[in-house]
Amino acid sequence: MRKLICSLNGLIKPLIFVVLPGLLVVSCFYCKNAESQDIRESKPDPSEVIFRRGEILYQKQCAVCHGVQGKGDGMASYLLYPKPRDFVNDKFRLISTTNQEATDYDIYKVIERGMSGSSMPPWKHLSEEDRWALVYFVRYLSQKENIDVSKKSTGNDLVDNRHWEEIYEVLSRHIPSDNIIKIPNEPKVTEEALARGRELFKASCAGCHGVQGRGDGQQNMFDNKGLPTKPRDLTAGIFKGDSSSEELYLRMIAGLPGSPMPSYNEVFTEEQIWDLIHFVQSLVPEGKEERAQLKHSQITVQNVTDEIDLNPFSPSWSKVNPVYVSLSPLWWRDDRIEGVEISAIYNQDKIAIKMTWPDPRKDDNLVEVQSFSDGAALQFSMENDPPFFGMGGNGQPVHIWHWKAGWEQKGNERQDIETQYPHTATDFYESQKNYEHGTAFEAAESKTKFHDPKYTTGWGAGNPVSDPTKTEIAEEGISAGMGSYTAQRPQMEKVDARGVWVNGKWHVVFVRSLKSSDRGALQFNAGDTTSIAFAVWDGAMKDRNGQKMVSIWNKLILK
Repeated sequence: MRKLICSLNGLIKPLIFVVLPGLLVVSCFYCKNAESQDIRESKPDPSEVIFRRGEILYQKQCAVCHGVQGKGDGMASYLLYPKPRDFVNDKFRLISTTNQEATDYDIYKVIERGMSGSSMPPWKHLSEEDRWALVYFVRYLSQKENIDVSKKSTGNDLVDNRHWEEIYEVLSRHIPSDNIIKIPNEPKVTEEALARGRELFKASCAGCHGVQGRGDGQQNMFDNKGLPTKPRDLTAGIFKGDSSSEELYLRMIAGLPGSPMPSYNEVFTEEQIWDLIHFVQSLVPEGKEERAQLKHSQITVQNVTDEIDLNPFSPSWSKVNPVYVSLSPLWWRDDRIEGVEISAIYNQDKIAIKMTWPDPRKDDNLVEVQSFSDGAALQFSMENDPPFFGMGGNGQPVHIWHWKAGWEQKGNERQDIETQYPHTATDFYESQKNYEHGTAFEAAESKTKFHDPKYTTGWGAGNPVSDPTKTEIAEEGISAGMGSYTAQRPQMEKVDARGVWVNGKWHVVFVRSLKSSDRGALQFNAGDTTSIAFAVWDGAMKDRNGQKMVSIWNKLILK
């Protein structure tokens, strides 16, 4: 195993290389600490303007999960595990204090970096001022029940009729410096220290995290709200925070308030704390943590002169370098599709986007009640400031291209309930229009398309997804927030798709005209930049509807 471990024994020293069996150790801890100090010093004073900006950002990007009042009860919360943080009644998990309070900088880091192993994405693409604005509004939500509103109104009423003077008083409070954890100089990593750390881990951590650190120890665990929780698989590079020495030291000293993870502040000596940190860092394969983190990527759409078709193995794709985009399941699980490779091309008429991801099993059954289909979707926003990446927002719709493996079956090949269960015991169906009473009845021949649509609710209501005569492999839809997705019937141009599963991988190509005469349709122009996000459903894991793996917004640029 080769692993980079940050360490510096002093403020200004050259990089130290320690060569151990199977381990490369590099030291540069102070660099990260200096960056952290810079961010602390750039913190703006809480002002009414910044606070109001934080409220706008929160309601646009955060409330759908955390709730309008910050109680963790947003519209999307039922789809998410771990559950969104309840700022009002719960504790902040990642802290740098000994009194279980989060500093403003602690909240800032979570907003900037996100929370791996959950649906909380990073918001590093926001400006520093916007991130601090969110910090102040989140701090307000966590403390608003303690704000004194008894003073006479000055006319500056804000959220819940509280006044800026009282809000400012809360936001400007400081945690005493004695409660801030001081991180000492980090010692060098040695073979002996790693051996000590391994033994300490077995004795103190393996009961939950497992002997190999795979999170397979004690599983019957609950947080302070009674919700089930699981220890982290440290070898997967999924940390609350990250695996830097600074972050792991804080976790060891402060613990994770509200979770089963305790503080080891008065349990281990300083030397033992560092031994444990270095051993935990050695468990993470190189590059694993970085690939697991959601991040904003730039996807360049290459201009080609070739004809564009649906063949995912067309020679045109060999001219494009794919971009890896990380995914995260909304309902977290370790057995997940970690990411997709994205390629994109266009010519004078059409644009094509190809998604490739590993999937050991092909799932394309849409009929059996216990079976679910593999699927994929692209989400686009033409806004300069795109809405929430999860299905758009009110007044800011997103366009969605959707493909299912089960739709690859065309016409008479498409499975129906009668073809799946041909020996169903029934005399006849009243709704079947092509059956003559008194003649022999065969369930296998009673396909849905022969029935009166009014007895098949979705089809009878005109839902294109429920149409049994549907031959399209892909559909376009529009969404303006959770629960508002509506499949569209394109009048002219439409998206087409083809998926091929081979050697344990899906290769799915979406193709559509650059222009569309449909009202409000998505348009593509050379030189344009469009926000794009991705979703994947794994049928073998019973993914469907909102249970899926998603990316955050990325940039699609037509070169």
